[in-house]
Amino acid sequence: MASGLTLVLIPGATLLWFLFFIPLMLVRINQAALIGTMILGRTFVGLVDPYTERLGYHLLTRDFLYEPMGRFLSIPVVGWFRLDDSFVFGGLFMGIAGWPLFFLICLLLVIFYRKFVAAKVKAVFRFLGSKIPLFGKPDKTLAETKTVDEYL
Repeated sequence: MASGLTLVLIPGATLLWFLFFIPLMLVRINQAALIGTMILGRTFVGLVDPYTERLGYHLLTRDFLYEPMGRFLSIPVVGWFRLDDSFVFGGLFMGIAGWPLFFLICLLLVIFYRKFVAAKVKAVFRFLGSKIPLFGKPDKTLAETKTVDEYL
């Protein structure tokens, strides 16, 4: 979920975004939570975009970064990442710098969900499973999978 928030801050359809997105799809994580967080985050990212652009402009116009960024961007393939764009650089910097905070917030959300909400959601699906056969099949499949795993 924290990686999803980081991807939200990096402008989409850039090579840099795909450089982060593709490995996340190949790693064994909760991809539904990643994509759900990205979809939810995209609705609110418009509130943060002006600040990421200002941050990127502020960082790119600093004297101490002028020479290293010029040399870095002169590498042939690096220009495709659009790191000279203040919007992209600000989003990348804010996403990487904010990742630990995003992780802690998402961790607290998961703990809250498991402690207070998960039992109620499970009860609703059990009730629906008893009334509608479509909802009962995943619960039965999950129960059968747990018994098969015990033998392995």
